[in-house]
Amino acid sequence: MPKGIIYKIPVDKTVFMSIVKECGSSIIKLGECEKIDCTERTIRRSLNEGKMTPCFLDQIAKHLDVDSRLLSGELHGKVALYNDDFLRMMYLAQLKAKRYPYYRKRKVDLSQQSIEKLLEQILSVFDISFSQFEDMDFESQYLLQHDLFDALVPVIRKHFFVDAYGQKDLPHLEKIICDLENFRDDYYQRLHAEEVLRIKFLEHPPCGKTKADVLRMSAEDLIALDMDNDYSK
Repeated sequence: MPKGIIYKIPVDKTVFMSIVKECGSSIIKLGECEKIDCTERTIRRSLNEGKMTPCFLDQIAKHLDVDSRLLSGELHGKVALYNDDFLRMMYLAQLKAKRYPYYRKRKVDLSQQSIEKLLEQILSVFDISFSQFEDMDFESQYLLQHDLFDALVPVIRKHFFVDAYGQKDLPHLEKIICDLENFRDDYYQRLHAEEVLRIKFLEHPPCGKTKADVLRMSAEDLIALDMDNDYSK
């Protein structure tokens, strides 16, 4: 980027003003907010230009507790591309501030960080290196993660009564544990496919399959073939 040019992202003025109003605020109030580093004049100039620096947009979004992608009009722009009129109107009707809190964009950003990186950060708090975790076998790694997340559930439930979306009873609180258990099941299914099914099919190729076909098959293909009622020894 040439020196002196400030990176800005597109902002739809109409959408921006609509979301600000929906959140019970105004450009004047935003300009007076101490947590936002830009003035009312800067905000208006940015809206007229149709572009805003990511930093200012994020500060405003955080103050309003709204997803910055909703505030900028990015989500509206994507929905507008739908060819189906019914679907387009249905999804546009769902683009409301209460459905898209600031956390929603933050979660997308945080989800780009691998679970390994998250575990490394947690373990480092207790002076445990990630290499120690890597030295463990699969089942031990699974049990550590399961015990860790399982122990956090009652702590979160004790101190929080609604989630970031305002939902009571924290409906997704144990989702990560379910995902982990499903991952374990998938791991052992794939392991069984490689160590048992592939050998079985190589010794007795299914009808219409050669040994070369079996060697090229993925674990998922082997599992599907094993479940096929048409398979004959």
